[in-house]
Formats: sequence, structure tokens, C-alpha cells
Amino acid sequence: MKRLIFAATTLLALCLFTEVSNSQITSYSVTNSSGMIVTGVSLSPNDANNWGLNLNTAGNIDVDKSFEFTQTTDKANCKYDIRYQAEDGKYYYIQDVDLCNSKTITLPNPAQDDRGKMK
Repeated sequence: MKRLIFAATTLLALCLFTEVSNSQITSYSVTNSSGMIVTGVSLSPNDANNWGLNLNTAGNIDVDKSFEFTQTTDKANCKYDIRYQAEDGKYYYIQDVDLCNSKTITLPNPAQDDRGKMK
């Protein structure tokens, strides 16, 4: 019985260690190059359309200004979609952003870059 409890405890600890090592809290910098004042930025796992809270808690982001946020990332699920809202009330999207390989995000000008797809 003691061997069974020891084996189960060891397996559970190994699973928790693996999960913790795959996830880490990372700081990201977002720069507003959209040519518009941005009122909100949020993330969703790639193609999930499940938007989280506004990442910028300090208010509007002026043109060519930046802000930072922290996010727990899972190395097994690195791709996210980014949605940003401009002062005109329209939402713009950047798809397939790899948060594991980049710590900087640039919000593109939708008039000049098709990555800022308007919806």
C-alpha cells in the first residue's frame, strides 16, 4: 500500500512539475503604430474568439506610445489573436501572434497593413 501511495504521489508531482515548466509569466510591450488612439487591447487563444479583459489598465494609448502587460504563456499554446479598438469604436485584429518567440507587439495601421483586419 505504501508503494502505491508513493508511486501516485511521485506521478502527481511529476505532472505538476511538467505543467509548471510549460507555463511562465512573461512581460510584453505593445506599441501603438495604428495611426489612431487605441482605447483597448485584448488577447484570445488563436481562433478561439474568446477575448479577455483590456490589457491596458492605464487608459488610452496615443499614437506611437507603448504599454506593458504580463501574461502567463503556455509553451504548448503560443499562438494568440490580438484585438484592439480605436477611438472610432471599430475593432481591428492581428492573428497568429506567437507570444513564445516575441516579447514585443506592434499594433499596425490597418490602412497600410492587412494584418490589422477590421471587423
